Amino acid sequence: MISVAMITYNGLAFLPAQVASILDQLSDQDELVISDDGSSDGTWAFLTDLAHQDPRVRLLRNEGRPGIIGNFDHALQHCRGEIIFLSDQDDLWYPGKVTRLSEALSGPQKPWLVQSDAELIDADGQVTAPSFYALRHSRPGFWANFWRNTYQGCTLAFRRELLEIALPLPATVPMHDMWMGLLAELSGQVRFIPDRLTGYRRHGDNQSALTPRALGQVLAWRIQLGLALAGRCLVRLSTIQKLRRMSHGS
Repeated sequence: MISVAMITYNGLAFLPAQVASILDQLSDQDELVISDDGSSDGTWAFLTDLAHQDPRVRLLRNEGRPGIIGNFDHALQHCRGEIIFLSDQDDLWYPGKVTRLSEALSGPQKPWLVQSDAELIDADGQVTAPSFYALRHSRPGFWANFWRNTYQGCTLAFRRELLEIALPLPATVPMHDMWMGLLAELSGQVRFIPDRLTGYRRHGDNQSALTPRALGQVLAWRIQLGLALAGRCLVRLSTIQKLRRMSHGS
């Protein structure tokens, strides 16, 4: 079973196209888990109608921590699949994405997390940059991504076992995708595959940014991230060791 964890907040402008691009790739046994953070633009009404029409859609209201990390935490808590994808509300999934990443996760290398490349698109769906990897110099590696994160939530998928150490998502980390990627690095293998499987939409209302942050903000975030990782590793050390053994086939 595959779960797609999507969060929404006032995203009606692009949401119908994104949802369609996902549901077209899911089987009848899969699920799209959508957690809404109090939308007021018609998003909730659209999703309610969608959930009534398609039993694969599980609709939730986020009544816990507001914001991106709290909303993703809520969605992930309700995912039931063996393979889990993360989804924003305004991108496009290209045909074959679910199959390609699922195959990569099930391969002999046994990675815990797989990330694919993406095209950057604008509000009209026009390509503005052909490769997220090229733009961010993406590559695996714990320390490389600790200092300059190249994990992008809308382009990755992971095996369910990773949630054993990832949840709950700490409120103090910079972003959820960075947290997931670094924990996967600590727990075993990750893979970056070259396929461009997502149209990563950049527009005026995006809450994530590709622009550099101020040095003070970067240092503060890294301190908070390091403390959160250290604390989680101490609490879940035996689980991390178990995942490392499973990832290396021992």
